[in-house]
Amino acid sequence: MRTFPQTYEQEAIWIAEQFAGRPSPFLETWAQLIRGPLDVPALERAWAALVARHPVLRTTFLLDDSGPVQRVDPDLTVPLERAAWPGGPLHDTLREEGRRPLDLTRAPARLTLYDHGPRTHVLLLQIHHVAVDDASLVLLDHDLSALYTQETGGAPAELAAPAVLLGEHAARTRAAGIAAEDLDFWHAYLDGAAPLTHLPPHPRELPARRGTACGCVRATLTPELGAAVRATARTLRTTPHVLMSVCTAALAAAPHGGDDIVLGTPVSRRGDPDLDDVFGCLTDLLPVRLTVPADATFDEVCSDTKRGLLQVLRHRQVPYGMLGGGVSRTRGVLSGAHLGRICLVLDEAPSRLDLPGLHCERVHVGGAAAKFDWLQYVVADGQGWEVRADYACDYFTAEQAATVLAQWTRALEAVAQDPRIPVRALIQELSAV
Repeated sequence: MRTFPQTYEQEAIWIAEQFAGRPSPFLETWAQLIRGPLDVPALERAWAALVARHPVLRTTFLLDDSGPVQRVDPDLTVPLERAAWPGGPLHDTLREEGRRPLDLTRAPARLTLYDHGPRTHVLLLQIHHVAVDDASLVLLDHDLSALYTQETGGAPAELAAPAVLLGEHAARTRAAGIAAEDLDFWHAYLDGAAPLTHLPPHPRELPARRGTACGCVRATLTPELGAAVRATARTLRTTPHVLMSVCTAALAAAPHGGDDIVLGTPVSRRGDPDLDDVFGCLTDLLPVRLTVPADATFDEVCSDTKRGLLQVLRHRQVPYGMLGGGVSRTRGVLSGAHLGRICLVLDEAPSRLDLPGLHCERVHVGGAAAKFDWLQYVVADGQGWEVRADYACDYFTAEQAATVLAQWTRALEAVAQDPRIPVRALIQELSAV
């Protein structure tokens, strides 16, 4: 058994977990609706091979005399559990099943195969965020597809061993330290940033503290809107993520009454090639500061946002946990939970599980608990997008959450029609939704 320090990303999550309510906001899910003649023993063998291949799935997380550590157990197994389908709508039932607790001192994941109907199964992986990020789920799709294909008599998987252990990466990162120039950047970048005092869709009194109760609202953006947004992004020489971020900032600015908005944005730290095939948490949340003055046009704000985002990416090696440790000169956005009020995640190239002879469909499950006040996922589906927002029930009613998503969609439609629309006019359009 080998013991390593936790990565900066893991440590921040692990510490937060110690104070989180139940269910934990750090429970992640990966679910698949599988139709066809599934070879369950082959799936069991493929999953066992995947657990053997990726050490983080055989890792426990705990505290020892040196601090928070990760301990790789060569003998740890994560068995495939079988269960009858509990009944109920697919999304609701999986969300409830995804709330089951995980004990990080025993294993970071649980895999369950439900018998959903004749020749239909639901595969649910519960995994703690301390052991996974979005890039890891891409690896999961790829590796499990290859291993199942091999186990059912198809082509050999031919998967090379990961070049480095996640624990080894954690040790070398901590030995290298954080560059002073990166700390200086964040010191200046966040200086004076003010917290959001109101949340969309309209100004209202908010409780000083929120619980973990979480709701989920969904929307589908048409292929026509998707094509228009991507075309607008090309015209502005930017990305759909920047367009969506500015729309989100304008939405937040309307009830807030100010034009200085901080959005949480996930960033990957998989810069080194030897991390490409490493399963684990190598993604962090970083704040992006957007200025959306009412007298500016949307395209002007996009241009400024693009420059700011590139700056953040150049200095992304500073862990989120350090930003709350006195980097900024003044309190404000970094005090309390204000930094992560609104977060946006865009996935333009989702991966797929590809099992021979089967039809596999990813089921995007709502969060087990509120990780942020508003956490919005936008996942490409052909030319369109599937949108899901997890929201804190203490701050949004179901009706308010649906209005927020409708306003955001209307903002995208408006800027796709006229990317030079003044911010003031854009906000007025949102107020009419």
